[in-house]
Amino acid sequence: MSTTTTAHPTISDPHLWVETTAHDAEGRPMYACTSCPETTAGCQDCARPLVDTALPICTRCLDRARGLLDDIGTYLAEMSDVAKVAVGLRAVRYDLAGTASAANPDRLPHGLDPAYREDVFRSGPSSIRTQDGALDLLEAWVDDWSEKCGDPDGAWDTLAYLHSHTLWAALNHPAWPTYLDELRTTRAVVRRLAGLAPEREAAPCFHCGGAVVRDWHVAEGLSDDVRCTSCRRSWASEAHLALAARWHVHALPDERPDTLVTADQVRTIFPDLNPSTWRSWMRRDRETPVPFAPRIPVRGLDHRGRPLYDVGSIAARMAGAADGTDAPGSVALALTRSVAL
Repeated sequence: MSTTTTAHPTISDPHLWVETTAHDAEGRPMYACTSCPETTAGCQDCARPLVDTALPICTRCLDRARGLLDDIGTYLAEMSDVAKVAVGLRAVRYDLAGTASAANPDRLPHGLDPAYREDVFRSGPSSIRTQDGALDLLEAWVDDWSEKCGDPDGAWDTLAYLHSHTLWAALNHPAWPTYLDELRTTRAVVRRLAGLAPEREAAPCFHCGGAVVRDWHVAEGLSDDVRCTSCRRSWASEAHLALAARWHVHALPDERPDTLVTADQVRTIFPDLNPSTWRSWMRRDRETPVPFAPRIPVRGLDHRGRPLYDVGSIAARMAGAADGTDAPGSVALALTRSVAL
């Protein structure tokens, strides 16, 4: 049995589930409660424990799938009729030698064919330029679903049909994962066409390094909330994000002493460390003889070749300098000078 657990018990789910090494007939992970003999399978989509449902998929994943359709409908209503002209054009390169398409009389110059010509082959969500293009792409799923579930009439409303048949598709359609991937990509494309793509912040997430963004809303405009697209953490505002980042940085020596940082990052984490003191420490460590280990050893190099140091060693050196116990470095330096004489 593994040690990975889910969320703590709640009123709706009093169990504390632990993932086991067993799987059910469909390959889903099995969970066991730590306080009772109860077991349950994981959701087919997210692998979280299934609670209070006989379905192989959780309510959260079903709501997410329907939410993708709701978002697409909202963004399609905001799309401009000129989106086909404004989006998808590659940058025009003014090259004296000309472009490859300019040498072919049957093609438009500067790679404009995909935006203006209807006979150029395109497929998938990347081909969407207009509201009708997005609905045509989703209509292919309607045709496929209606054929498989015995509904020859199809639907007048594409989004409504997919919305109402989401549960059937999740339980019966073999291409359900492909449908979800295409739906997510379609939502991203129509959101960009509607001018509502998230605004990316300059700094990455201080927890996982993922992209931090602010979302555009149709009615409210640019949201104050800031979220990470990778770890899904969120903050109420940019000021809250900055405060949390500062707390995280200054808490590194106590919370994560093994964290590796560059010399530039050391000045951010330890604002009370005088730059001249840091340079003196680095010089003394370089002059330390072989039998003695450097007080702040280099733990490796980053992608730009800069030395990396662990914050725990730096914090210990600062503490020693503050209480007067920073003697080993001085002894090593004195021995070095005596050997040199």
